[in-house]
Amino acid sequence: MRLYAKIYLFAYALLMATMFVLPLFFFEGYAITENTISELGAQKTPGNWFANLTIILLSFAVVLLGTQQLRPYWKQLAALYFFSISLFFTGVYQLAGLDAHTYIFNYTNDALHSLFSMLTGFAFCLFCFTLIFIVEKRNHKWQTFAVFLIAMVLPLLMFQYPEYRGIYQRILFLVAFGWLFYAFSSYILKKQPSRASRRKIFKKLKEHLHTNEK
Repeated sequence: MRLYAKIYLFAYALLMATMFVLPLFFFEGYAITENTISELGAQKTPGNWFANLTIILLSFAVVLLGTQQLRPYWKQLAALYFFSISLFFTGVYQLAGLDAHTYIFNYTNDALHSLFSMLTGFAFCLFCFTLIFIVEKRNHKWQTFAVFLIAMVLPLLMFQYPEYRGIYQRILFLVAFGWLFYAFSSYILKKQPSRASRRKIFKKLKEHLHTNEK
């Protein structure tokens, strides 16, 4: 668990460096307030490999840390894997660059990046929703619900106020991935019944049904 937590924190640190340090070395015209992280990893962009590698590494870190906590909960684990796979492909496929007058871009990659970006957002919201049902403490449930609302509202604000979409996306990433680490490290989940317990429940149910038939 400690090793996976260290890997996750390393990936999270790279994400912060990507969001706030890499733009300092970006081509002229990029603004943190307006331009997104996807544009840092866009085609023909200086240093795009660093941004894309960070996203790919983060997708693996989420799987490694999350699997340890959610192993008995297949529904939540499936939602987490859906999120991680979608995130992975946003790093594989690259957005078209901002300078359309200088370069010819691969617009198939651009479309696939946009598709997986939308799937990543949907999958994250799905994971938050399913996690609420297995969290033990009430305050953790409310925290999860709050993150769910943030993940729903901030993308809408990005469309409503595109001049601030870079800020909204950075807030979303900081909150979402920071919360994931906290949830996997601190949340207490409801205990799953063991196989023996399930057999006893099934046996009692069968006996009850048999008695009613008589």
